[in-house]
Amino acid sequence: MNKQIFRPWNATDIPTSSRMIFEGITYGNGMRISLREASGDGRRLYLDFPELPTAIRVANESMRLASLPLVPKDVGGSFFLVENSEFLTWLNNDSLGIYKDDPVFHLAIVTDEWVDVICNENPAVIFES
Repeated sequence: MNKQIFRPWNATDIPTSSRMIFEGITYGNGMRISLREASGDGRRLYLDFPELPTAIRVANESMRLASLPLVPKDVGGSFFLVENSEFLTWLNNDSLGIYKDDPVFHLAIVTDEWVDVICNENPAVIFES
C-alpha cells in the first residue's frame, strides 16, 4: 500500500496555482530544472540547485499511475514535498542506510514528465524576465 503523502511545496516565488511544463535539465555547477507555466503568459521558471542533488528521477506521467491519485486534486500547482517517500526509502535501503540521518527531502515536480529530486537544500527559484 502506497503511504506517500504529497504536500504542496510553498517556497518563496513558486506559483502555487499554476501547472508547469517540463522543458529539461542541465548540468554545470550544480543542476538546473527548466519549466514553463502551462497557462497565462507561459513564463519560464528555473530551479537552480547549487550542487548536484543526492538523486533525481524523471519519468513520464504514464509510468507514475500508482502515484497519480496521491497528488491532491484541489491543488493546481506542480510542486510537492513527499512525506513517507518510497524513492527516499529505496535510496536509503540501497545505500545500506549510511545516509539515513542526512537532512534530505523529496521534492516532486508533477508535470507530464515527473521529476523527483532528493536533495538537502531548497533550490533557488528564478523567473525569466
